[in-house]
Amino acid sequence: MATARILPVYDDFLEFPVSKATPEEILAFRIPEATQRRADELADRHKEGRLRPEELAELEQLLELDELVSLLKAKALKTLKAS
Repeated sequence: MATARILPVYDDFLEFPVSKATPEEILAFRIPEATQRRADELADRHKEGRLRPEELAELEQLLELDELVSLLKAKALKTLKAS
């Protein structure tokens, strides 16, 4: 299975928050608990095939956000290790 390649534009975008917040602040960021519970609920209902189209769109947005936050944290960790 091929690993997805991150487009350079993501790296450019991620550089901005890393330059404005400390790597430690970025690494400490957590999605609000209520949002995480909602994502978990939607994921469970998706596995059961019980999502309406608007709920699927919401779940997809939450998953995209999770991926973006993960990339941002990886960039922050790389910056922290380089210093």
